[in-house]
Amino acid sequence: MTSTGNRSAIRSNFKRLGWTNPFLKYGVPLISLTILGSLGLAHLQQGWKDVLSAQDDREWQATALSQSLTGEGPVAGAEKKKLNLEEERKKVEVKPFDYKPIPRPKRSEN
Repeated sequence: MTSTGNRSAIRSNFKRLGWTNPFLKYGVPLISLTILGSLGLAHLQQGWKDVLSAQDDREWQATALSQSLTGEGPVAGAEKKKLNLEEERKKVEVKPFDYKPIPRPKRSEN
């Protein structure tokens, strides 16, 4: 075949493949990139969730060790003392105050 015959054969192959159809030329790549992009973002997002979950697990383990928790609750030496509101009120100094009206700004009549 000659070079012109070879070019016409290539053009006929493109026409046969549907490159003249705008949907196949522009739509299929757009849809495929959209689908592949969403799958890639989902993969990245799942990885980030796994990292956050691992960090949360490590923080919980550190908290459990620092507060000496067991499966049944706090260890006997780490129990909280009872809260007495009267003692707490005595610790906080509250000054009595008077209710005073707030003066309103005077309206100027034009």
